[in-house]
Amino acid sequence: MDTIASLLSCAFEGGSNYWYFIENYKAPKTLSYKMDGPDGTTFSHTDYPLNDGGELEILDMENKKKSYKLNLAIIKKGWKVFAEKYPWHFANAIVEEQMDAETGDVFLQCCLFGELIYG
Repeated sequence: MDTIASLLSCAFEGGSNYWYFIENYKAPKTLSYKMDGPDGTTFSHTDYPLNDGGELEILDMENKKKSYKLNLAIIKKGWKVFAEKYPWHFANAIVEEQMDAETGDVFLQCCLFGELIYG
């Protein structure tokens, strides 16, 4: 889960800033997974969608302002797409542990679109 949280962080904190906007946050009832933050900080952009019942509504500002849901089920599907369609980025994240803004952006697009659309 830490790898996925790091990929989402890379996307939301730089890699995908050119096309996305988080419209709404839906907090899960409980946080069974939580990134390590200072003083117990909750990172809603990574923690919420990695927990059952948590979700983000993400606006695609480049594509006629269409919205997409990001939750645990969608992340699981995106992970599979990421591994199958973009093995170089997948290996970079998993084997090399070299996550950056580009890799995070590719992962987020795999989750929301099922492929790389931008970049």
